[in-house]
Amino acid sequence: MRDLICEVSSNNASGLTPRKWRKASPTEMAYIATRMLVVSRSSIAGRVSKAQFERAITTLEARYGILRSVVVDGEFVERDDDASALQGWFCAKQWTADAMYAMLLDAKLDTRERIYSVHVIASDDVLDVFVLSSHAVTDASSLIELHACLAHICDCIVRGVDPALDAQTFPDPVDAAVDAAVEQNQAAPALWAGTYAQIPLAARCDSVSGCLRHRLERMEIGANHVLRIRAAAHAHGSSVHALLLAAFALAIAEAAETKEKRILMRSAIDMRRRLEPHVSAELVFSAITGHISPVDDLDQPLFKIAKIIFDDIHSGVTNGLIFEDYRNYATAFGSKQQAPVAMSVSDMQTVKFHWPTQQLKVTGFEYAAGWLKRFPNVSVSVFDGTLIANVVYVEDFVDPVTMRAICKSAKRRLFAVCAS
Repeated sequence: MRDLICEVSSNNASGLTPRKWRKASPTEMAYIATRMLVVSRSSIAGRVSKAQFERAITTLEARYGILRSVVVDGEFVERDDDASALQGWFCAKQWTADAMYAMLLDAKLDTRERIYSVHVIASDDVLDVFVLSSHAVTDASSLIELHACLAHICDCIVRGVDPALDAQTFPDPVDAAVDAAVEQNQAAPALWAGTYAQIPLAARCDSVSGCLRHRLERMEIGANHVLRIRAAAHAHGSSVHALLLAAFALAIAEAAETKEKRILMRSAIDMRRRLEPHVSAELVFSAITGHISPVDDLDQPLFKIAKIIFDDIHSGVTNGLIFEDYRNYATAFGSKQQAPVAMSVSDMQTVKFHWPTQQLKVTGFEYAAGWLKRFPNVSVSVFDGTLIANVVYVEDFVDPVTMRAICKSAKRRLFAVCAS
């Protein structure tokens, strides 16, 4: 990481040239070009005024200078205005979380002007904090860090304590570390030929033009069920992530019109945990790649399919294919020639907020990532034992009735695991 300290300043306001940090990586530029945005949400119990929250945002930006950056001509430069990132303070009597998701998933975010914005639904003693950000600079790990630190800063301000935070270095992408890993582990990229099971396209899909609209289907699994699902997954040599992919694969196969016996399931892989040494989860930037796991026989039991997916992901780390995925990601993600993937599911682990609070209490965290591809994207988080899977899709490509049926079928299959 560069030894550059990120500071809040207003260089342009004083006639100076805005500070330049570094060039954006090919992967970061791919996220910007495809306008991939992430909506993250944390819930805070306790009383925080708008003025106190504004002050907390200023302090947050002083620590994470990347929040005050914009991307101009392929370079990260310091934003040249002092406009607040807090774009809305809404009354809880008039706004719901569903309404906020609906607005933000279809919002515009020009990364030449800002890379994130904050929107709050407030009541007397609860804040629902929504952050809209470019996936170029925030992955799930980054968002957990930002929401946790923001809650900590709010807690300090409410208690009358000055938050003592060091400024974070401006993060470099993981490209160099990935290149080194690829040199050690050579693997041929996979090629996908033939037909695979996919979600039936909406009837209006071929006539779609203009603005596409996102929809969100929220799947919640309680803590007791999550414990049983995790135990069952581990007992069969896989993981909750792999079991989720398997449940969705079977649900999609059930809904598919062609009744294909093969399917391609995509995982959003956090490279931080795959690289050696591990990259700090406290750094705010994006380190995600996409890995496709083939399932060649859908007439197999759920646990068998989960084990196939689990082994494929882990062998990809060993043989270097995961690192090759990342190196080719910028080209593959934005390409018009896409593999016939059925669904993408994040590999999120249990959410832990390491920043402490005393007077306030964080009661929830989740996120949802929207894109304009024809297959849905599932963002998974487990907070305080409860699993939230936010399924985001383009309703012009997938009929909401079909998507709800697939989610119900996947959840039913997971609950059957608990019963057994």
